[in-house]
Amino acid sequence: MNKYSIAALLVLLFASSSFAALKPNDTAPTFTLRDIEGKDFNLSDHAGSTKKESGNGIILSFFASWCVACRNELPLINSLVDELKGKGIQVVIVDLKEDFNTLDVFLAGLKVDKPIVLSDLDGKTAEKYGVRFLPVTFFIGSDGKVKHIIFGEIYDAKELRESAGKLVK
Repeated sequence: MNKYSIAALLVLLFASSSFAALKPNDTAPTFTLRDIEGKDFNLSDHAGSTKKESGNGIILSFFASWCVACRNELPLINSLVDELKGKGIQVVIVDLKEDFNTLDVFLAGLKVDKPIVLSDLDGKTAEKYGVRFLPVTFFIGSDGKVKHIIFGEIYDAKELRESAGKLVK
């Protein structure tokens, strides 16, 4: 590990709360974005809702095709979608400022085909969430509150499962 890697790690460890405007127990900002199939996805239909079918919450991960760390973690996230769905957790990935043609090719190349895919073309949803770098993943409970945030790349399934466990009632 070189001195630049160590410095970056220290910044991440000691300043992680400054990387997002949101923190655990905050209410997740609502939004409506188009999914890759052209349908509207409204967060309030899935979390923060009084509907019984809202499940245990949402994993909301922001990414972009140019982000190397995103490229590394998306296949891992994809591999756990069915397991998490069985626990009542929806997995939603939100691309920042790229169109669906770009996303379709990018995700097909990674064999990522299970999460709900949204595009934040104008970046306004990422702005609401205070996203300052990618990737960043928010764990939002069925009550609409942020339960946990992972800043940076998710490296293994255990980390994702443990964080998702904070959503299960």
